[in-house]
Order: sequence, then structure tokens, then C-alpha cells
Amino acid sequence: MLDEKVKITQKETFDVIRSAVNKTVDLIKPTFGPSGNKVIISKLTHGYVLDDGVQIARDLELSDPSENAVLKVVREVAIKTNDRVGDGTTGSLIILQAIIDEIAKLHFRDGRKLDRELKKGFEEAKEQILKSAKTIKTKEDLYKVALVSFDDEKIARLIANAWFKLGVDGVLTVDRSNTMETVMELTDGISLNKGYLSPYMITNPQRMEAVFEKAYILITDFRLTEANDVINIMNKLAEKKILNLVIIADNIEQQALATLLVNKMKGIFNTIAISAPDSGSSRTVFLEDIALMTGAKLFSEKKGDKLEDAKISDLGRCGRFISKRNESIIVDPKGDAKKTKAMVKSLLEALSSESNKSYKEDIKKRIARFSNKVGVIKVGAPTENETNALRYKIEDAVNSTLSAFKGGVVAGAGVGLLELKTSSEILNEALSVPFRQLKNNIGLDSHRPLAKGESINVVTGEIGPWHKIGVMDPAEVLIAQIESAVSIASLLVTSSGMVVEKPQHIKEEQ
Repeated sequence: MLDEKVKITQKETFDVIRSAVNKTVDLIKPTFGPSGNKVIISKLTHGYVLDDGVQIARDLELSDPSENAVLKVVREVAIKTNDRVGDGTTGSLIILQAIIDEIAKLHFRDGRKLDRELKKGFEEAKEQILKSAKTIKTKEDLYKVALVSFDDEKIARLIANAWFKLGVDGVLTVDRSNTMETVMELTDGISLNKGYLSPYMITNPQRMEAVFEKAYILITDFRLTEANDVINIMNKLAEKKILNLVIIADNIEQQALATLLVNKMKGIFNTIAISAPDSGSSRTVFLEDIALMTGAKLFSEKKGDKLEDAKISDLGRCGRFISKRNESIIVDPKGDAKKTKAMVKSLLEALSSESNKSYKEDIKKRIARFSNKVGVIKVGAPTENETNALRYKIEDAVNSTLSAFKGGVVAGAGVGLLELKTSSEILNEALSVPFRQLKNNIGLDSHRPLAKGESINVVTGEIGPWHKIGVMDPAEVLIAQIESAVSIASLLVTSSGMVVEKPQHIKEEQ
């Protein structure tokens, strides 16, 4: 017998799925493109106005518990797209809704057959996108991509200039400005390919990131497992009223990790912990480089160091530490500049005398690491709400422009999707919907038919070769949109039943 806390939905599962998808996407899709439409979010803890698809999806809750269960799955379309390419979240939701709408028209739905059809169609679409993508070569190309993502010439130019200076392997972050102006600054920085070890370390739930200003950093190649591995240095910092610490270690687990999380959840002490980054060479050497750049002592098991001996003066420092799910960034490391220059000089001498190709590559990577620059776009606006909305838009444009820089571009304004032809009629029809939605949001009623290789600027109505009129989308974003939408659609269409826990207030009412 089922627990009374659990309810099996009496509605037909696909009807629940379709209703939940429609309620979610119908709220979000008017924000698609440069229309300027926004959604007001009002929560007990915060409120703001924005047009960022993934954030709206994160904050949305549906009153029907069955539909809300589906929403939690649908939300993954936006989140996964955002995690992969940092943009394209609303487009992926529109494609998902269109797939579900097409499936709803079928008299008989064979979930397994539809799953295979959609996934085969995605692979065909991906191949076509990669084949047609054009490489970004100039600053002007970057500007055109940024302008498509965010219809503001000044900010688009700022983003393009930043990426052109930093290069495709650079790091560009977005922060809050102390003024009403939006500007870009270059500073020293280090990009790490590891993110926070636990979501409980997040300091900003809306942005799903952990950020410390003027951070202290403990760097070690130890595997931390015992509470005593972290307690001593935490106590020393707390005595000085310093309640934030970044730990970069081989790994942090068991009692050590539990100690960090309990203190964070109780509001006693905040920690961001990440595993030592994968560097392609010696992990210890990588940690030594980070220690030098931040002014830290590397506590090394191989050297016989003891973590309980760590002092505050042994910790590294940086202006800002940002950690996300899959990456972290050290902004403005505070190490001794003379020591860093001496190390670079030494590496250059080693490079000139090294004959082994593999070793030479490792040395080049270390030199690049010490020479890294991080761009910071500081967002300013007259009000807090406007700053938040602007920051989300700029982040999307920054990520979209980088995706284009890395993977090339195809026709924009939904035309790149519209032109795809796969073996799945369901997917083909779904891929035509973003183009129509974009025109609908702008109020563009009619235009002449587009010739092959043409696109349309939905703001000005200009039609021409897409690469000349600057209407382009990053190939990687379109691929991520389709793959995320197909993935979740396949899960939903193969779901034949639902078991949903009733929220407490519904139980009490009954």
C-alpha cells in the first residue's frame, strides 16, 4: 500500500507534461530575442525584473504538484544549455515546447520510437551546423555576434574588444560597478577547470556561484579527510574576524568536507573548496604556480609539511575568487610580482634549451599561466533591478560571443535552425518555431521570402546575406539548444506514469 504522503496522478501523464511545459515556456518565450520583454519575479527572499530564461525557470513554481514535478525536469533544458554555453536557454525551451506540441498531434505515441527518431534527428542537425559554420576572424565579426545577443552598440563593442584582447582562451567575467557606468577592466587572473565541491558552498543562489571578495587561499596537495585538517586554520582566521576561506586541495571529503558544510550552513564560517585542477602536467607543479601567483605557501605531503602548522601568513590572497559548478577564477592574485617575473624568465630560458616536445609544451603552458589576464565587465545602472537585469543580459552576450569565437557562427535570427532538414519531421517543425517566435515578439508581420544564405534583422527589417548584415548565431549554442531540448523531450515522451509527493499545505487542507 502506498504511503498517504504520496499521490499517483489520476490525469493522463502526457496531458500533465504538456500543460506544465506550456505554462513554463509561455511565460518565458516573450523574452526571446531583442524584444525587451521581461518577467517580474517576486519571492519571499528577493524580487527583480529580468529577461533571462534560465533564471526565470529556476524561480518558477507551479501550483499543481504534478505539473510542478514536470517543471523540475523541464528546468534542466535551460540549466544544461546554460552550463554548456552560457546562452540560448530560452531558445532551447521554445524548441522543447514545439517538440511536445508536435507529438501531441499524433494519434498514437510510441515513446521508444520517438526517442530514437529525435536523437537521430539531432545528430543530423549537429552535422549540418558544424559543416556550415564560419570561423570568427576579426573584431568586427565579434562585434556583430555580441550585437545579435544584446542589441546595444556600446556594450556589444565593449564585449567584442574584450574578447579580441583576451583571445579565445581568455577569461571574461561580469561584476557589479560602483558607478552607473558599464566598463571593462583588464587584470591578472587564473582560470581553474574545477568548481565548488558542494552546492552548499554557493553564496549567490540566483547565479549558482560562490564568490569571496579579498579572499584568503589555502593551497595543498594533501587529500583532506579529517576535521583537524581544516579546523586549525579556520580557528586562526576566526580569531582575526576573517570568516571566509578558499581551499584548493587534492580532494576534500569525509569529515573535513562535513566540517566545512556544517559551519557554512550554521552561518559560522564560509568556505569554498575545490579539487586541484587538471593541468595536463604535474598537479603539484600546477599548485606551486598558483601558490607563487597568489603569495601562498604550498603545503605538500611530499615535503613533509603539516597542515596544523599553517598560519594566516601562509595563505594566498586575491582580489576576488569566483567558483561555479565546473570552473573557478582567481581575479587579481596578490603574489610578489618580482618573483613571478623571475619565474617567467627562468621558464623562458628552460624553453630555449629544451628539446623534448612534450616538455616544451608543458613549459609553454606554464608561461601562459603566469601571463594570464582576466577581463572584468563592471555593470552599472541607476537602480538595483536594472543592474541585475543588465548583468544577466551581458553575461549571456559574453558567453554567446565566446561560443562563436570558439566554434564559429551560422545564420542568426532563427534562420540557422529553420534551414536544418533532418529525417525527423517532428524535429524539423520544432526547429522552425524560434524564427516565428522571434518575429512575433518584435511584431514583424511580413517580409519578402528569404533566399538561401540570407537572414533578417528582426529589429530593422533588413534582409541580406547573414554574415554581411551581421545576423549570426554561435554554432555551439544552436547545437546545445537542440541537444538539451531533444534530451528532455525524449525523457518526457517515454514517461508512462507519475508518482508525486503532495506538498504539506495540500495534505493539511485535505
